[in-house]
Amino acid sequence: MNKRSILSVVGVLALVGCSASTNGGSTARGAGTGADGSGAGSSVGSGNSSSGGGSNTNLNVSNDGGPEAGDVLNGVCANQSFDLQRKPAEILLLLDRSASMNDPPDGAPSGTGSKWSLVVPGIDQVIMATSASVSWGLKVFPEGDGSACVAGSVTSMIPVPIAPMNATPVVNGVMATTPQGNGTPTGDAINAAVTYLKTLTDMNPKFILLATDGEPSCNGTTQDTTGARTQAVTSITAAAAAGFKTGMARADPNPLATKFYLASTEDELVTSLETITGQVASCVFDLTSVPPDPTNIAVHVNNTKAPQDTTHMNGWDYTGTDDKQIQIYGSWCDQITAANANTVNFVFGCVGQPPPA
Repeated sequence: MNKRSILSVVGVLALVGCSASTNGGSTARGAGTGADGSGAGSSVGSGNSSSGGGSNTNLNVSNDGGPEAGDVLNGVCANQSFDLQRKPAEILLLLDRSASMNDPPDGAPSGTGSKWSLVVPGIDQVIMATSASVSWGLKVFPEGDGSACVAGSVTSMIPVPIAPMNATPVVNGVMATTPQGNGTPTGDAINAAVTYLKTLTDMNPKFILLATDGEPSCNGTTQDTTGARTQAVTSITAAAAAGFKTGMARADPNPLATKFYLASTEDELVTSLETITGQVASCVFDLTSVPPDPTNIAVHVNNTKAPQDTTHMNGWDYTGTDDKQIQIYGSWCDQITAANANTVNFVFGCVGQPPPA
């Protein structure tokens, strides 16, 4: 059998290519990875700032809890202190441990290590680097080392549940995994990931990082590559409809350009993962209190006032109905996710006063 094996990275849907694998032999093509969110600091009202994901900054208030005199004169109503917290992205790493991961990338020089030996260190490095801003979890597939495409290939088991500051347990779980599984039941693995994510009731943004070295080979309990491909697409579409992103194409103005990130070495993989990481950083912020006048606030991104945009294309808007959570969209969000340290100011205007600048 003519074997082909490529290592590639596809948005938040990663390590996608083509392979059918068994312990006795494999045909493999592709690999990829998609990731998470990078940390970013914030500043509020007074312009105090901090860097690093999840930092809190308090708005300056007078000793009696009322607004500072200078603030009132400037139309800024800061009658109470509040905390601003970036909502961390929650990512379930869905890791393919099929035997084809033992193959080297297609076209790699003689002596190049396996895809597994390239992918695992790259994933581990990015997970550790984003520990403060991403709550990680881990599920592997196929489960067990028996026959391919059996019912037990994918179960509801989550070896490492999603939790804050969870990078070390996830990395340890990855290091304890071996690429000895049979078949690639991608569709069922995505379905199991969605079922698990639906049990998490917090409001943090959630993503699936699918790391697989090849094309799906299991359509349920049937070995059927064509049917497995259709099932995987259906499962990924359903995941997106449920609010869990699993695909983010590589940006390129050419409609015919490749939409995944090529990675034939560990360094290329890490670079691609870091690029993807910025794309899913959270631009959602929680307020601990409702502004005095929710229609009279200013949101500054990197010291420039962003417009309110109820179409959610390019600006900011409230999410939910209680005016205590704000999401930033479009190019303004891009500015926030482009660097580890940035400035986001929320200025509350007083009721009946002109809008703050």
